[in-house]
Amino acid sequence: MATTTDRRVRRTREALHRALIELMIERGYERVTVSDIIDRADVGRSTFYAHYRDKDDLLISSCTEFLRREIARTRTDHDAPWAPVRIMIGLAAAYPDVYQALIGPKSSAVVLRSYQQTVADILHEHLDLRLDMPTDELAGSITFLSWGLIGLLGSVIDQTDPTLPATAWRRFESLWTAGLARHMPRVATARPQTVHGVPPSGD
Repeated sequence: MATTTDRRVRRTREALHRALIELMIERGYERVTVSDIIDRADVGRSTFYAHYRDKDDLLISSCTEFLRREIARTRTDHDAPWAPVRIMIGLAAAYPDVYQALIGPKSSAVVLRSYQQTVADILHEHLDLRLDMPTDELAGSITFLSWGLIGLLGSVIDQTDPTLPATAWRRFESLWTAGLARHMPRVATARPQTVHGVPPSGD
């Protein structure tokens, strides 16, 4: 019974996620309503609110789940610990309309702060055991990095002069090399492959 319920929940969430993204691409996030989403997904209003508070909550959940799936799908031992950053840059370049709603000039403070926390959580998961730093210093560094990444992703989705993914990666690489490399005693030597259009480190 639990398995059947889990599958139903997963299908419902996937339908809502898909409906939101489709509608965002068609008309822009600001013009999408909860009624539009539930009509496209063919679910009831009570079902929507059983899973999400509002469309912002759905947006954050959808993008976080997709990002984590992409990280899990492409992760290899030699590509750690910065693979998530390369994936974030690539996804921002591939889906600028979605990222405009997340971190663009018109994104709400709640959405922006929530996505920054997602970025910080992912960085912490990948760096905690790799950086030889005191806990408080690590926390401060991750906060700094997460907000810096939000700004970097913002340049990638800039509507007038977007930064190329490869350029964005090199800017990030220069940042962490200057500030954090000395705290990372175990540096992988194998060469990662290009991910989402972002070349491997050093390219």
